[in-house]
Amino acid sequence: MRYERQHKEQTHRRIVESASRHFRAEGMNGPGVAKLMKASGLTVGGFYKHFRSKDDLLTEAVEESVRDVASRVAEWAKHGRTGEAWKEIVKRYLSPEHCAHPEMGCPMAALAPDIARRRPATRRKIQASMEAYKKQIKEFMPGANSGERERNFTLIFTAMVGAVSVARTLPDEEGKKKVLGLVRDHLLASF
Repeated sequence: MRYERQHKEQTHRRIVESASRHFRAEGMNGPGVAKLMKASGLTVGGFYKHFRSKDDLLTEAVEESVRDVASRVAEWAKHGRTGEAWKEIVKRYLSPEHCAHPEMGCPMAALAPDIARRRPATRRKIQASMEAYKKQIKEFMPGANSGERERNFTLIFTAMVGAVSVARTLPDEEGKKKVLGLVRDHLLASF
């Protein structure tokens, strides 16, 4: 039975969206192709009709994660006062809710060590997604000009990613809240 092109595109999108959540929740080595396809309501046999390799799926899943988080961060920024949208981003990124739900959160906080272990070609594709994310989000950052906003984006973003990554390793909620709160308060007071 032949499907229309639109059906194949919708199926492809469903696989990528599901993989995006699964990879963020379980890491890149966590879910195998069989589990990802089953979660999408498909069989393993259909995988190669959509992707050449698991790395291709990984790349698309991270790109989807970045788009998802970028739209959420832009929404968070709308709740900040004029000129202080970055503070709202910091507060929500470093929240216990964001920390508790890696499947819906920032792919860098969930996957940075896994991405670092991928092939250079895969990392370059993911870097392109991150550059687009940085371009969109840096406009909310503090700074008098583009160069300052880019510098501050790098400082703020890497501190937030690190804080969430470390907090997720801690076994108790109080320890997590302490790490998130310390970094949040430091960032808010530093710029």
